Amino acid sequence: MATAMLKPLSRLLTSRGALRHIAAQMWDPRWLTRNLSRLVQAKHADLLLDDFLRQFETKVPYDRWIAVHERLDAASLKAMRANVDTFRRRPRFSIVVPTYETAPEVLTPFLDSVLAQVYPDWELCIADDASRQPHVRATLERYAANDPRIKVTVRTTNGHIAEATNTALEMASGDFICLMDHDDTIAPNALYEFALALDADPDLDFIYSDEDKITADGQTRYEPFFKPDWSPEYLESCMYTAHFACYRTSIVRRVGGFRKEFNGAQDYDFVLRFVEHIGKAAHIPKILYHWRAIPGSTAASMDNKDYVIDAAVRALTEHIERTGRLAFVRPNRYGGCFDVRRQVEGEPKVSIVIPSAGRPSEIRGEMVDLVVNCVRSIAQTSSYRNLELIVVHNGDLRPETVEALDAYGVVYVHYTDPVFNIAAKMNLGAQAATGDYVLFLNDDTEVINPDWLEAMLSLAQRPGVGVVGAKLYFEDGTLQHVGVTFCAGLPDHIRRGFSGDDPGYFFSTVGQRNYMAVTGACMLLRRALFEEVGGFEEALAINYNDIDLCLKVWDRGLRIVYTAQAELFHFESRNRERSVAAHEQAIFLERWGERVSTDPFYSPYFAARPPNFELILC
Repeated sequence: MATAMLKPLSRLLTSRGALRHIAAQMWDPRWLTRNLSRLVQAKHADLLLDDFLRQFETKVPYDRWIAVHERLDAASLKAMRANVDTFRRRPRFSIVVPTYETAPEVLTPFLDSVLAQVYPDWELCIADDASRQPHVRATLERYAANDPRIKVTVRTTNGHIAEATNTALEMASGDFICLMDHDDTIAPNALYEFALALDADPDLDFIYSDEDKITADGQTRYEPFFKPDWSPEYLESCMYTAHFACYRTSIVRRVGGFRKEFNGAQDYDFVLRFVEHIGKAAHIPKILYHWRAIPGSTAASMDNKDYVIDAAVRALTEHIERTGRLAFVRPNRYGGCFDVRRQVEGEPKVSIVIPSAGRPSEIRGEMVDLVVNCVRSIAQTSSYRNLELIVVHNGDLRPETVEALDAYGVVYVHYTDPVFNIAAKMNLGAQAATGDYVLFLNDDTEVINPDWLEAMLSLAQRPGVGVVGAKLYFEDGTLQHVGVTFCAGLPDHIRRGFSGDDPGYFFSTVGQRNYMAVTGACMLLRRALFEEVGGFEEALAINYNDIDLCLKVWDRGLRIVYTAQAELFHFESRNRERSVAAHEQAIFLERWGERVSTDPFYSPYFAARPPNFELILC
């Protein structure tokens, strides 16, 4: 290698700490062979080196992660206090808390965590719900006497959590409302992070943070929840925003606080009503809330309480009815996660474009004509009937294949270019489409559930949604696709090869959720939108053309949605080595590398090779 090439490579390796990996001989020679020549190109060297180094991520226990990443020492907190003086805006936060028979060993830490806030412009509004234990009132009165920001009222009758929270809300005078439970704690920088976000963008109506759980004795933190950025479809699958969050007070007043008939899921009902009125939401990717798991607490037992599930179903039902026409809301078999669907509006025509080479393959021990099997599964399984089936072929379909496809009224499109280009084939198929929506589908797929198209259409019709992707399984029932994430500008499938029963990270595989991209093996969008963004990029002849399409849609401010309610087999070889041509990777990085160097829906604290939501040090 020339000396001129070694210098930039050496600089990058040294500055990024890669030498320790080289010394330990942990590299993958195949990766170096594919990428060494591009590593030395200044334009993409940082991205590719990040991709290289992420292969050596070491999975760590949570306590180790805390020690490395949470630097909340005296000096850091002092710097935050000083920085508050530079804020152009100083919103007041009203922390609203109902208490009831709170044990002293958790009541005091809760109060102390609020007093420890480095951001000073807050008030703590506490409504005690007629506790009989004298220490509760005595403790609250003592704290209130020592700090005028603490307001306490004592209810004479027990009204349960919704009514007690509303009583506390009546005392709130802040610009934003924050909700806490009486046995939990917040990090000392919690309100500071909210204020910092609002100083940068005063139009935010809703802010939420990451959270974890803490044992009853307060000694051990566990089960961190590193959340995605604002994900409206995910919120309809589970109450993911939870703690710690702040809500613009004017909107809280508009929606009317909490409703007692939803006790058990009163927070979920409140948030669903609240977000119907917001303009902008933000996620603080930091652990700011510690949810104490004690006997009887929601953190410890919510999944086992039928009344919680029932209240959540009713809250979701009303939310869907306010924002569309309800098809159904039901709890799925993973406690705390829900299947939600709106009615499909009208009966729009769906053009299903299937590029095919007309090849046979072995499935379940038998040789099968892939495209015939795919089309047959659509025609015989699907309950949605307003379909157009378009097969894009190379002109070499076997007579028996044509005969079988003719039975299903297939439209044939002949791709004549001798050079293989899957993007061009799909574009050609889309040009022949006459439907309102176009669904791109690999020929090595097979429909599982009859209402798969209704599930995808109901989402694609939602305002703000651009592309919808499905849940795909390998032949052996393991996961092939449940969403796509990015690392160092390059995409990969999440939890690929996990059990088909895997619920994912906080229901990531079994509900619906937003990502930046989904696979083109089964992808639905409006035909007009497809045309507006220019279709598939034909320079990406084999790889990344589907991801590029999603990113063009996402770049327009539209959401990409994965749904587990559309299930198909994808008979792609699980053991096939996945590789991408160097020139296609270069084209993709040139266009998107910097934009997707981080993924708003997948924490940088998770391993990216493979992307399985496993905590690492980085």
